[in-house]
Amino acid sequence: MTTVENTPARPAVEAIRHHYEISNDVYRIILGPPMMYSGGYWNEGEDLREGHDEAQYRKLDAFIELAKAKGANKVLDIGSGWGTMLDRVTRLHGAKKAVGVTLSRTQKEFVDSLGNPDVEIIVESWADHTAEEKYDAAFCVNALEHFVLSSLPPKERINSFRHFFGHVHSLLKEDGRFVLHMMTIEPPPLQRKLLDDLKFLQREEFEGCYIPHTHELIQAIGNKFEIIEIKNERETFSEACRAWLLNLADERERAVALSSEEVVQRFERYLDIFAYTLEDKVFNNFRIVLQRNP
Repeated sequence: MTTVENTPARPAVEAIRHHYEISNDVYRIILGPPMMYSGGYWNEGEDLREGHDEAQYRKLDAFIELAKAKGANKVLDIGSGWGTMLDRVTRLHGAKKAVGVTLSRTQKEFVDSLGNPDVEIIVESWADHTAEEKYDAAFCVNALEHFVLSSLPPKERINSFRHFFGHVHSLLKEDGRFVLHMMTIEPPPLQRKLLDDLKFLQREEFEGCYIPHTHELIQAIGNKFEIIEIKNERETFSEACRAWLLNLADERERAVALSSEEVVQRFERYLDIFAYTLEDKVFNNFRIVLQRNP
């Protein structure tokens, strides 16, 4: 198996590590105990911060149910972050084995520290991942935005997304389900602040990453999968960003001590950008449930 540890560093790898390989303790301040870096499912009237942790776990439980991953022999999480999905699907939902792939070495250290013998975390690209036994279900929760370079011509970007879905198809059993949370972008209004903020996201904080238009994503899925559900859940992510900003504000001094003033300012800016662009419907955040076709 080829891993990024055994190949020359690629710009995409370094761009991802620029964002994700700061102190895990800083992420703990921002994300709280769930260590889940995506939208949550708040109940109506639930307080944004007080309900945050349960909202994250509620989202994971919903995804596991949609993927039909309860009691599965083997599941995959692509861009698995700090392993919360992997840990939960095995400990609470009876999956026998959960495998995660990430490019972040610090995330692997965190997942390994959980001490879950049913979880395996691998530092490698999704494109390099192979498996002798096909997976019953797979997840990709707000990670696909990192997998295609914005510098590619439009046709090559779609082909890259198509390659991604084809590779997941090859890893899944027939009728296996694949559940995603995935951002897409609408044509942005020509406003200077918005355009500057989008440039910051693409050129600095998430250098080279590409958030597709919705039609590009659907085109890339093609006939490899049946689309069981596609649901826009912008508010789940915007509310999470607002909660994370409040968490960071409360422990800002400690976060600076654990990283730097520059890192904290970057995080404050990008979280605010994601929050308001989702609220203003510039970005979408789709929950997509796919089922593998033969």
